Amino acid sequence: MLAAAAVEPHERVLDLGLAGRPAGLELDAAGIHFVSPDLRAVRFCEDAIRQMALDNACAWLEVSPAVLAGPWFDAVLYAPARWESKARVFELIDAAFGKMAMHGRFLLAGRRNAGVESYRRRLEAVFGPVETATSKSGFRVYRSQKRTPETGALPVDATHVFEEEELPGGPYTFEASAGVFSSRGLDPGTRILIDTVDVTAGDLVLDLGCGYGAIGIAAANRAREVRLLDSDLLAVRSARRNVVRNRLANTRVALSDGFEAVTGRVFDLILCNAPTHEGVATARRFVHGAARHLESKGRFAVVAMRPGLYLKQMKRVFDTVDQLEFRKGYTVLCARDAKSAIPAA
Repeated sequence: MLAAAAVEPHERVLDLGLAGRPAGLELDAAGIHFVSPDLRAVRFCEDAIRQMALDNACAWLEVSPAVLAGPWFDAVLYAPARWESKARVFELIDAAFGKMAMHGRFLLAGRRNAGVESYRRRLEAVFGPVETATSKSGFRVYRSQKRTPETGALPVDATHVFEEEELPGGPYTFEASAGVFSSRGLDPGTRILIDTVDVTAGDLVLDLGCGYGAIGIAAANRAREVRLLDSDLLAVRSARRNVVRNRLANTRVALSDGFEAVTGRVFDLILCNAPTHEGVATARRFVHGAARHLESKGRFAVVAMRPGLYLKQMKRVFDTVDQLEFRKGYTVLCARDAKSAIPAA
């Protein structure tokens, strides 16, 4: 993708990421602007900029490049993650078009079995003709050029609103931006976790990795107070809108990498729809962090389709781990009685 971009030293580059991480930091360009709503990705980029001693690069924590002020971009680089929603990819293509200089290039990379052909069609609708810059072993790089000031496509519907009447304390109205997990409706794991775990009136509850906030919001009508945390700005803004939509006065939402926004606080109940796709490092941080942020009688409950990863970590740091439910392929685990000596995460 970098070779196909053919970036010149005087040009400015908009970097939308390679599966979420910066793609173009090694380019010889006048400016490289990495944009992501993921706090962890932005910090990763900032660390790389410092380590490489770059004076031509910066990282922006934003949901869209459309909000950036300043110069037009001569080249855009984007390789969506395999799990990225189609509507979110289309939204970013549209937003990037609006920030590009005339005759600027948009480079989009991906695999045929991961949706890149539908992305190519969106490029064609927005920009016009699309050329194949690289095609090898199912991996493709497509290149478009901005030839007109106006896009050739109508905007995508990137926000979904839906009702949930059967959850405890409902009915609820939820709004979710494309790119937030299960943005078109409540996923089965979230529903099963909400149905399974008891929340009492005196509980101080934490929804870890809250997404658009369904778990924490459903808990808020039964709990004393609720905190919702997520590292994705898209999710945090959706959750904040949903707190307002559902008129909750005891609920707060914060952008946070793990538990950092609640350092020093402890909770009676921590709830999490486990992000098992992020692997062992995230599982370890979440489980060990939960053990350090629970009251002495507190509980940590997770739901997962493949619970082994979390079960193993829970047994390392909690004396008691119970399976509360197994339904529709989802397992709800509940840990309590954190060990006095918690191994380093």
